[in-house]
Amino acid sequence: MRRDRIDALLATGLGAAATVACATDEGRGDSQSGGIVTVSSATVSDSGSGSGDDGDDDDASPTEDSGAVSADGSGTADDEGTVFDLGVQPDVDMQPQEGCQKVDFLFVIDNSGSMADNQVSLANNFPTFIDGIQATLEDVEEYQVGVVTSDAYAFNSAPCNQLGGLVIRTGGDDSSNMVCGPYAAGNNFMTEADDLATEFACAARVGSEGNGLEMPMSAVEIAVRKDLGGPGECNEGFIRDDALLVLVIITDEWDGPGDPEFFGSPGNAGSWYDTVVTAKGGIPENIVVLSLVHFAGCPPSDGFLSGDIEAFTTMFGANGFLGCIDSDYGDLFMQATSIIDSACDNFMPPG
Repeated sequence: MRRDRIDALLATGLGAAATVACATDEGRGDSQSGGIVTVSSATVSDSGSGSGDDGDDDDASPTEDSGAVSADGSGTADDEGTVFDLGVQPDVDMQPQEGCQKVDFLFVIDNSGSMADNQVSLANNFPTFIDGIQATLEDVEEYQVGVVTSDAYAFNSAPCNQLGGLVIRTGGDDSSNMVCGPYAAGNNFMTEADDLATEFACAARVGSEGNGLEMPMSAVEIAVRKDLGGPGECNEGFIRDDALLVLVIITDEWDGPGDPEFFGSPGNAGSWYDTVVTAKGGIPENIVVLSLVHFAGCPPSDGFLSGDIEAFTTMFGANGFLGCIDSDYGDLFMQATSIIDSACDNFMPPG
C-alpha cells in the first residue's frame, strides 16, 4: 500500500481509531528513511508492499482476497485486505487484583492443663500483633478472627461445644469465664467492627480444663472444610474463599502419628496439608501457617515435641513459620507480620 493511500485513510477518520506506531531509533529504524509503519496488526513498508510481499498487487495474500475483519468483528478492512481495529475499549477495569483485600485468622489454641501461661501471653501480645498487621497491610479492608480449641470445648455455647466450633463463651480454670460472642457483626467470629484487642482476650483465654488428649489438627480440618459452616451452624460465614487464610496453631503437645499418648488427630502432615490447600481452592500461596510449638529447634524441658505439626508447617515453604511456644510472643508476632505481608502481596485470586 502506498504512503499516500495510508495518509488518505487516516484523513478520512479510519486512522483515528487505528493504532499507528512508527519505529524509533531504539531498535526499529528511522521512519524517515524507509522504516516500518505499523497500522493495527498489519505491517506495510514505504515501498507499497506488505511484509513478505514482492510489491506486485496481483499476488494478493489470502487475507487480502477475503477482505478480512478483526476476530471480534469490530474491525474493518479496505479493498486490499488491510485490517483496521476499530473496537471500543470496555469501561470495565480489567486490571487484576493486586494483593489480598481480606484476611481470615484462625487461632487454634490448646486448652489443656499446661497452657494457662501461654494463653495469657497470647492475649497480652495480640493487640500489638493485630495493630502491626493493620498498619502493614494497608489495602486490606476486611478481617475475620476466629478461635477454636484442641478439644470439643465443653464450656462453649451450643452448637459450638464440639471440636472445631468457634469459641463464643469460655469457662473453667484460668479462663476469661465470659460470654464473648456473638460479636459486633452478629457472627461467631470477630471482624474489624470489633474492638479486637478486647474481644480476642475474651475468646483466647479458653482456660486449662480441656482434654489432655489434644487434637488441634482435627480442629483445623473441621474449620477450614466448613463442616460446621452451614446456615445456622456455629461457623457460618467463616473462612472465605477470596481471603488470605492465616492459621495460628498454639500447642505444647504432639499431634499426628507416633503420639506418645497413643491418641491424636487422624492423618498426618501430608493429609492435613491436602485438606487445607483443597479448602483454599488448591492455592497454597493463599495460606500462612504460624505454629507456636515445641520442635527440634526449641525442645521442651518436659512434655513432647509437636509431632507432625512441624512437618505440616514447613510444607508451606516461605509461608510457614515455626516459633517456640515458650518464647516472647511479641517478637514472634513481629517476625510473623512480615511473612503475612509477603503472602498478601502474592495472593492469587481464586478462579
